Amino acid sequence: MLFTLMMLVAAFAIYKFFYPTYTYRYRLTVNIEADGKLHSGSSVIEVIWYAHLLPELVSFSPELRGQAALVDLGERGVVVATLTADDWGWHNSNAGWGAFWLVPRAFGVRDSNGGLSKLANLRGKRELVLDNLPRLLWFSNPRDPTTAKTILVDDIASVFGSSAKFAGASVEITSDPLAINIRESLPWIRSLENKPAGEDRIYLPNKLSIGRYMFIGDAS
Repeated sequence: MLFTLMMLVAAFAIYKFFYPTYTYRYRLTVNIEADGKLHSGSSVIEVIWYAHLLPELVSFSPELRGQAALVDLGERGVVVATLTADDWGWHNSNAGWGAFWLVPRAFGVRDSNGGLSKLANLRGKRELVLDNLPRLLWFSNPRDPTTAKTILVDDIASVFGSSAKFAGASVEITSDPLAINIRESLPWIRSLENKPAGEDRIYLPNKLSIGRYMFIGDAS
């Protein structure tokens, strides 16, 4: 029995050596200033990259845990830094990146495969530049998903008033625990989670479609 167990442990160790898993966890923070007050939203996000047995087909694939960062602007609604950056039509460079890519771009890790081991050993914090921001989605009424609109940081003053401005965003490597509480602010997410695959999206007249994985990681 002991010999069998040792063989299984050895086989697993060999497998992980040739087909490793790379994991990193970071805190995303987004800041918006309005009426002289700073409004901040943050969330802890975990990214896991798995190596595959057939790298000629797919070398690595990712999973995402955690939730989107949400900035509460009171009567102005909420702004959500979505986890995914689906193609919502034309956008410029500050319209958004998915949660998989913010940290590699912020820390200068450009090699999509060879750089994965570096991601797992990162430390510290980086401010996000304008061409490396998450996709922002504004809900004028967070309890009504049909009020969703995409928003660029350049548009914040025109949408929320001249006193409002984008006040920066950052990513920081962390070991803080993950938390999933965004359903409290966006309660309609539960209805999406109860629908079968293929029907779990809301399609809006402005050609915007929203789904659960924009707000809660696919592995959460």
